Amino acid sequence: MPAGEECCANLAETFSLEITSLANGPDALARHGGRVVFVPGAAPGDRVRARLVAEHKTYARAQVTHRCAPGPAYREPPCSWAAECGGCPWQQVRYPAQLTAKTQNVRDALARIACVGARRELTIVAAPREWGYRHRIRLHVGAGGRLGYKRPRSHEIVEVGACQVADPAISAAIAPLRGVLQRLATRIDSVELLTNGQGGVVAFAMTRDHWRTQDAGPIARLLEHDSELAGVRLRGTGWELSWGNVSVLISPDPARAPITLHPGSFSQVNTEANQLLVRAVVAWAAGAARVLDLFCGAGNLSLPFARAGASVVGVDRDRGAIADAAASAAAAGIRDIRFEVLTADRFLRQQGVAGADLIVLDPPRAGAPSVATQLGRLRPRRILYVSCDPATMARDVRTLAAAGYAVDRVQPIDLFPQTEHVEILLEAVLS
Repeated sequence: MPAGEECCANLAETFSLEITSLANGPDALARHGGRVVFVPGAAPGDRVRARLVAEHKTYARAQVTHRCAPGPAYREPPCSWAAECGGCPWQQVRYPAQLTAKTQNVRDALARIACVGARRELTIVAAPREWGYRHRIRLHVGAGGRLGYKRPRSHEIVEVGACQVADPAISAAIAPLRGVLQRLATRIDSVELLTNGQGGVVAFAMTRDHWRTQDAGPIARLLEHDSELAGVRLRGTGWELSWGNVSVLISPDPARAPITLHPGSFSQVNTEANQLLVRAVVAWAAGAARVLDLFCGAGNLSLPFARAGASVVGVDRDRGAIADAAASAAAAGIRDIRFEVLTADRFLRQQGVAGADLIVLDPPRAGAPSVATQLGRLRPRRILYVSCDPATMARDVRTLAAAGYAVDRVQPIDLFPQTEHVEILLEAVLS
């Protein structure tokens, strides 16, 4: 029977679906009864039996009950928790097909949301490693010290023993950390594990609870007996405690001195792919004498710009990240650089573009709508926009386009294999 021919009278019935593509989200896409159907755990080209789990006017969600015939893009996911954990929803898709989908999602977002196309669309840059690439992960903590990721569209925690996309040192630290969490009186909400660039791992735990002094002993013993963990930082409301060495070294340029930051300061999850991103951004910035780096964080882009010969102003609202950036610049002997603790929006209102001939912005996933509006008013000649979300980037590009900017070139770079996420470098110039 052709795909989609059956009629779904109720949510309990199963029906055939032909998977056509991957969504700009965690699921695959099919069509049934004139509606788009979102299907987790499938790959383009798959023929599956599925049942509806949610119906809406223009779309539905379905769950695969049987894979009738896998498509050419399908593979068996290597992770034991792939079907339960919400962290890597594209594991069942071969990597070349992931790259194709991400390229298309970026193109579609610009066309659908911003109503623009790029003059030059550059080929997506693949991640150097498909697996074991994450230098940091965030795990949630449940009752009894349960430690893991959240199930998709749920607050339920799926305990994991290891993580296929995390650096192996991080995976090795999960079991001993879980053992200590089960003994703590202080209730921990989440833990970020980071490789520290020095062969170890740092645990950054967050809590809304009060500190219980009897917990100091178990944490100290964890560091004594676990060779992977170099340090632990615990942050609560209005207080913070540290054990061991909690500094983290990040190398945007492997030939240069690293940036030193501390847990809580943002860093890209994929260190090796981040080096490709930084190299591309610095190359695109060539010729700029004065660079304004908005959302600069701990200096991932600011320091490489300065080392390339530009005069740099870095702006971020995170005081800790700015302190890390300034300290790293001083340690490297970089002088023609300054940092300000301000929101990007406030900085532009107070100082404009500060005489810069290139504006760089690397906002969080939510994008920077107010900053795009300000830049449209100030009209700098060139803007480099680094984004991890095609939709919010396209929304901001739409604002810039309305102010007279054209998209000169766009470069997707994959920092997030096995997921729908993709990093994007886009250049906007005044038409």
